[in-house]
Amino acid sequence: MTDDRLRRRLAGAGYRGLLGLTALTDALPARLRFGHWQSVLALTRPADDLPAVPRPPGPPSDGRDAPSPDPVPHQSWGPSCMLVAGELDGGGVEQVVATLALGLPGEGFEVEVVTSRSGRVGAELVAAGVTVTVCDTEGLADLIAGRHPDVIELHRPDPGLVSAVAASQRPVIPVFHAVESYLDSGARATLAALSGSAPACIAVSSGVARYFSGLAEGARISVVVNGVAPDGVAHAPDRVGARTVLGETIGSPILDEDILVVALQRYSDQKNPAGLVDAFLVAAEKDPRMRLVVAGSPDNWLEYRRADLLRRRSALGERVHLLGDSDPATILAAGDVYALDSFAEGGPLSAVEAALHGLPLVLSDVGFARDLVGREGVVGEVVDGPCPGFGQADLARVRRRLHQPNRRLFADALVRAPGRGRGRSGQVQEPFTERAMVAGHAGVLRSVLD
Repeated sequence: MTDDRLRRRLAGAGYRGLLGLTALTDALPARLRFGHWQSVLALTRPADDLPAVPRPPGPPSDGRDAPSPDPVPHQSWGPSCMLVAGELDGGGVEQVVATLALGLPGEGFEVEVVTSRSGRVGAELVAAGVTVTVCDTEGLADLIAGRHPDVIELHRPDPGLVSAVAASQRPVIPVFHAVESYLDSGARATLAALSGSAPACIAVSSGVARYFSGLAEGARISVVVNGVAPDGVAHAPDRVGARTVLGETIGSPILDEDILVVALQRYSDQKNPAGLVDAFLVAAEKDPRMRLVVAGSPDNWLEYRRADLLRRRSALGERVHLLGDSDPATILAAGDVYALDSFAEGGPLSAVEAALHGLPLVLSDVGFARDLVGREGVVGEVVDGPCPGFGQADLARVRRRLHQPNRRLFADALVRAPGRGRGRSGQVQEPFTERAMVAGHAGVLRSVLD
């Protein structure tokens, strides 16, 4: 047996071992699974940092919490809105919060962002003049009492945050970004009580609105989809330059004949990077010109390691490249196809950004995928998702399988995608624009204050 075959067999054995660890992780209650257990899973972290395409220079951030401004007397030049964001590092929710923080003042609102941990996005907002306050969950209720905001938007359903804002006696608008299937019964009850009594709620897609309508009886939910800035393409590098930079990052030149499939997503159980890698490897068997680049923050090192061992167990594994948090404009400018095989989504901003770049999309049937692909100028295909339901037990059963049910459907769609041609670059119709998203949130906020 050659060394290469032996390494692939060992990787396969390691992946099967991780399926057991996945089953154990999925069986844990949420308070443990998203707490200290993540420190245990961090043991699967690779020795070296993930390679990444550097973002354009921005404000310095060493990953530590940004200093909180000293409390100041409330000086209202307009209604005050507190955006409770959870962490402010990287990801779609953080990008939405940042866009609202920068856009709502133009709608007449005074904005403060509250985060439990400030990272790259928090530093960028501070540099732009936005008030960003670092506050742990235990101190949130006191902060709200001191600030006395006119209205609060809650962007994370963490039970501690839900309890703090619910006790504040201020108008609270829960913003539902995804189907939160991982919440245990206690957390669901707490969130349902807040949502049912809230003057308004916002969901980022009609699918998410339907889910929470069933969870919180009587909730008044408005749909405001996530949007992107139409000028994003203008600041992106050209295709040749982007592929050169990306080739240097992955350590392998990207040839002109390569069909580059790109995915901008966090390494998390929701985003399902392992399922995407597994489906891509089937597609690469049918078209060896295909190459995959996945780039995103490693929120869960177990999910990164699953994707990594899947590529290592395959003879085509050298066609798969796993990067850390990278410059999205360079990744999308270099790509030929965009792929997202998520278990559950609300409104994947990266898919809208890919459509803005004209890439044909291959998306699992989650969130607003069908609405986006159905827009004029957007090219793509929506595939059945990897899991038929959103229940935690359903997801756990699929996640511990060696291959997911939609594996070949997604692979076939990837093979077809290049033949569909490109969409209309530089233009995404409303409501998938930043302007429409900010105006939609402002309209709901005004309706609550009125």
